[in-house]
Amino acid sequence: MEYLKRNFDILYIVVQVWIDGLITMAACMAGYWLYATLILPPGVHMPPMDDFRQLFVLITGIVLSCFWLFGLYQGQKSILNVEEYRGLFKATLMSFLVTSTAVFLLREVEFSRTPDHWIYNLARYPYELLRLENSDNYSRVLYLTLFFFIFLFSMLGRAIMFRVLSEFYARGIGNTNVAIFGTGPMALRLQQKLRLFPTLGYRFVGFVEARENQREGLVNGFPVLGHEDELDHLRDAHDLRRILIAKPEFDEDRLVGLCKKLDNFGIQYQVVPRLYHFFSRRFTVESIDSLPLITPVPLRGRPVYNFVKRTGDVLVSASILIGSLPITLLVVILIKRESPGPVFFTQIRQGANNRSFRMVKFRTMFADMCGDAVTPQSASDPRVTRIGRFLRKSSLDEVPQLWNVLIGQMSIVGPRPEMPFIVERYNETQMLRLDVKPGITGLWQVSEARKAPIHENVDYDLYYIENQSVFLDVTIAFLTVATMLRLTSTH
Repeated sequence: MEYLKRNFDILYIVVQVWIDGLITMAACMAGYWLYATLILPPGVHMPPMDDFRQLFVLITGIVLSCFWLFGLYQGQKSILNVEEYRGLFKATLMSFLVTSTAVFLLREVEFSRTPDHWIYNLARYPYELLRLENSDNYSRVLYLTLFFFIFLFSMLGRAIMFRVLSEFYARGIGNTNVAIFGTGPMALRLQQKLRLFPTLGYRFVGFVEARENQREGLVNGFPVLGHEDELDHLRDAHDLRRILIAKPEFDEDRLVGLCKKLDNFGIQYQVVPRLYHFFSRRFTVESIDSLPLITPVPLRGRPVYNFVKRTGDVLVSASILIGSLPITLLVVILIKRESPGPVFFTQIRQGANNRSFRMVKFRTMFADMCGDAVTPQSASDPRVTRIGRFLRKSSLDEVPQLWNVLIGQMSIVGPRPEMPFIVERYNETQMLRLDVKPGITGLWQVSEARKAPIHENVDYDLYYIENQSVFLDVTIAFLTVATMLRLTSTH
């Protein structure tokens, strides 16, 4: 067990490579079976699977290489694994293009007509090993089917491995001991993020303070380990491998001096920048004669993305509203039967560009207890009806919001709509949430921070706004379904 803890990162990456290889081979075989049994027209001859062994091996090698090139074996995890899924999509697309090119280049040719020269022989043997027989018979549809299954299987495999890794971290295996330099508001906020995301693999052991601010005791229940002059001792005593510097008030010379100390002691570090609010938006770093310049990237119109997103919103909302009519009628009857009052609960919310709209949901509370108050968090909240508890647990109370999506006030994925009296207290950074349409689901809803108030976790919405893409929307929707199933099964 001690060996596993010391070498966990390397062993995990090795296991991940083997699993990815097996998953890719399994996906190729599944894709071949689907193509041969369901897609191929009747009467058309399909070569046996053995004829595709070389192709499957070639695809597996290229897929693993692309995974490595796109950083999927670096052992670094992002919040909710979103960046890994994005890299997986890019790596799969690249492996498809590379494989298609390789198959074209490795077609059979007549070597016997080529002069017998040592350069020719040097290239001939690896070519003979790799060349693909019957490559002219490979179908484009088969290729698309294979790589669709590769991406699907890889996504599921990575999701499972992410859960396995989380279990290891929860048992104290593979965690990296970290400390936070500082005890101010930013340090406490950073410590809260570490607590919310144990899947990052950080085991927080305590705080380290500046020499001039030396203090003792507990901060947020964790000890102040010591000050910067004791870094060498603290590294050995607590097996510190990384320090997160949360002192944005430090001037440049002070920060550079601290980083130099950490380098000398062999401690990795990361720094919360002084202008951390500025970094909530996209930027590029340019330079004029080695002098770096941080340039904000203007928000693009993204007409193609907006068109695809709106089209998807209309199709999904209309399909679910029509398909769920029988369930909707049953819910209406149960709500009216249990308590008097309207079936639907409407409330003013703030949408894109701070425009007000009336959001609609199924009523889950007694009619005389509905109002602009804190949302019920407990299943035993006396304001919630019996059918309301079921609707909240199953998220069926959200179905009428699809009407808001259909008429363009909301989107399927986006920041959660907030009530006006809370928006009135927003600071400038929090107001950025109103740059896009609110959504029924979003990053915050599928995170571990969903139990906290929305306005206290604006980071998720800012990340989404700056990284909007069709792939990110699909990933959030997938995680939403998984979260709903998990929450429903635990109640």
